[in-house]
Amino acid sequence: MNDNALLLAAFREAQAAMHREQPGGVDVVEIGHRAWRALHPIEQAKALDALFTAYAVRLHDEERAARLDQAAAEVKTYLEGDDEHILQDALNGVRPIGEDTTVDGVCASALANVLDELDLLRHRLAMATKEGSDG
Repeated sequence: MNDNALLLAAFREAQAAMHREQPGGVDVVEIGHRAWRALHPIEQAKALDALFTAYAVRLHDEERAARLDQAAAEVKTYLEGDDEHILQDALNGVRPIGEDTTVDGVCASALANVLDELDLLRHRLAMATKEGSDG
């Protein structure tokens, strides 16, 4: 079993046990301490790399999220006012979209997917905004 798997197995075991003992919820730090104590000292030494990596990834994710939040505050959208309309018009001329359908050399299904994703993001934003104003 590799070093990450040992720590993961100990964490999952501690998590399951603590959830059985405290069904109302447990602190993830307590789970981590219990999992750590379940490892032998040699396994603990080997698991440190996984912990350091997880911490570095977490820091990277937090820094990236902060940069994205800052960018979102500065830039509301990258779309020009008529970008979506232009894409919709281009796709309307080639519907139904086949596997090899292109619009000015661009895969039509990819354009359609981007427009669908834009609609989904708008929906999710609206739901999040609604939930934020309700709470």
